[in-house]
Amino acid sequence: MKKFFVVTALALALSAGAAFADTMQNAFGNTVVVTYASGSSAQYHFNEDGSFTGVAVGGTGMRGRWAVEGDQLCLIPPGGQAPTCLQIAADKNVGDTWTQAASDGAEITVTLQAGRTIPAY
Repeated sequence: MKKFFVVTALALALSAGAAFADTMQNAFGNTVVVTYASGSSAQYHFNEDGSFTGVAVGGTGMRGRWAVEGDQLCLIPPGGQAPTCLQIAADKNVGDTWTQAASDGAEITVTLQAGRTIPAY
């Protein structure tokens, strides 16, 4: 489960308000790819209904819910576990790549790719 929380540090870099809404709207129907310093990556699909699916580092499928709390994106795993929240950046569009801190403080690279590039779980 630790991998889930590290991976969920994903970084859909968004911010509160309209800029955040624009980035989330742009993520719907597309894939958010998080790449770690090791070169390993995780992929996420965010849905308008507040759900997400993805593939964690190592190929494990994941699913849960997402919510915006202030200027944070929170990923909520199933089963009543605590959410993982992180500050996110604004105005990201399909094709954008940026860096930011993961929940453990490590630097990650995030890319918003066109289309759904991983199987749904």
